[in-house]
Amino acid sequence: MLSHLDRMLFPDRCEVREIISSQRYVYVIFKNGHSSINVSRLSDPQRIHINDQIRKLNSIEVIIRNPEDRLLSGINTFIQHTLRDNPSLDKNTVEWFGLNYLSLDRHYASQFAWLLNLARYLSPTAKLNLLPMTAVDEITGKNIKPDGVTQPNAALIEKVSSIKNNEMYQRIDTAIFKCIGQSLTFKELLQQVKTTDPAAYEYVIEYSQQILNPTYVLS
Repeated sequence: MLSHLDRMLFPDRCEVREIISSQRYVYVIFKNGHSSINVSRLSDPQRIHINDQIRKLNSIEVIIRNPEDRLLSGINTFIQHTLRDNPSLDKNTVEWFGLNYLSLDRHYASQFAWLLNLARYLSPTAKLNLLPMTAVDEITGKNIKPDGVTQPNAALIEKVSSIKNNEMYQRIDTAIFKCIGQSLTFKELLQQVKTTDPAAYEYVIEYSQQILNPTYVLS
């Protein structure tokens, strides 16, 4: 573990939902239909596969969202949930942290981070079927908004659109977004990202590999 945030962004419990009636296996990312899929289990039973159980699955569906839309929605949810749970906090301070520290919460951590955590438990040959947000309705027949979260106001929309320190992570997610409709192993997905945006790949992924490279002395 390189920091405490690693435990938050890459939790040791990883879940894939099996929609029993349709035999679909879905990896659910926050802000990508999570509320709808969660609520649908009440009328359409689901089975949860965790960690090593995931390694037995040959094909998993993953709903991918436009990165700009998701970042705005995720930061908005983070701010409202934090103020709900900690009403004594100052709203402007919470908003500042949300806008400037973009890995504080899984609601707006990159979709790549979510897929990387899934990859820890995937079979190397397992296929990820990347689906658009319209698949949420197809899978669940529902479009549920997060409980107690209101739409972002114009001021927050403008501030999120001006964020610069998250550009490379957004570009990684954009490269993944362009893969919607494809069925890829995680290795193939990484190759697609590298081909689509080599600069972002180097900044995010290769730099992380450089940091971890000295750990050979621990083996």
